[in-house]
Amino acid sequence: MDKVDILLSIYNPNLDYLREQLISINNQTYANIDLYVYDDCIDKRTSQNFINKYITNYPIHFLPYEENNLGYTKAFEKLTIASKGKYVAFCDQDDVWHNDKIEKCVNELKKSHALVVASDKSIIDKDDNIIIPSVRAVSNKNYDSWKTGDDIMKYNLVITFAVGMSMVLDGDFARSIVPFSSYTGHDKWALACAAIEGIVAFIDEPLVDYRRHGNNVSGILVGINTKDDYYKARIKPNENVLNDLIKKYGNFPDKKELLDFIDARKKGDTKRLKKYEYIAPDVVKFEIVMSRIPKKLFPVFLLTVRKIASRKKK
Repeated sequence: MDKVDILLSIYNPNLDYLREQLISINNQTYANIDLYVYDDCIDKRTSQNFINKYITNYPIHFLPYEENNLGYTKAFEKLTIASKGKYVAFCDQDDVWHNDKIEKCVNELKKSHALVVASDKSIIDKDDNIIIPSVRAVSNKNYDSWKTGDDIMKYNLVITFAVGMSMVLDGDFARSIVPFSSYTGHDKWALACAAIEGIVAFIDEPLVDYRRHGNNVSGILVGINTKDDYYKARIKPNENVLNDLIKKYGNFPDKKELLDFIDARKKGDTKRLKKYEYIAPDVVKFEIVMSRIPKKLFPVFLLTVRKIASRKKK
């Protein structure tokens, strides 16, 4: 069996959640696994004995500590550089994997000759109750409805089409895309590079339980209070990631289209934004409305949007 390196990044984890994640790793049906662990919390290290207690079936490699916090993207970059396996799997600290996750993902990678495979996911709450058995079954969003072989690169630039904890990657490919872009997550970067270089595969079955709790931070409006905030936090990083992809690959099929899309977003050009609505429908609709709102009224607009989003979440 080919070696699979599981890359676990931790930062002051909830130990109950980490215990569940470690047990789910230890119970994998795939036999040839190594676990790589990096602790990015400078002030409060997690005991290595705690991890050793629950990982009994596989070797563990603890990476040396750094003097400064790396952040989650660069933490996964450090883990990826240290890996040696035929395949690598990104792993967060508070989710739960189904026992056959690695086995099924490796089989799909071999079957489809893909560089990355992702799977559907279930959503659980802080008490392990299943909120959504299958995200794909209840979502009509383009980022939840793609399939193996689809060209997801241009869409993934704006909205991540798979989260890292649901992914397994070809090891040589993963190591070849280092350094990861500093302007996005490791998962979005990996998907973008894989979509440019080859095939991205999808398993239409929940193989992971994503934990939704009070410490999850997501959404297009987090940290946004002004139009300038939105540009700096949501549009500029997308532009920077695109520039990093251009530096790495030069020309690729979606380059011209994405450059024009980013320019339209920067300028609030509603005509051109409408043209690209298919790439990120919710984002484009928001930005078209935003472009028509005076700066002084933008906070009121945000308050309304947040209230609507809160009602939908409930």
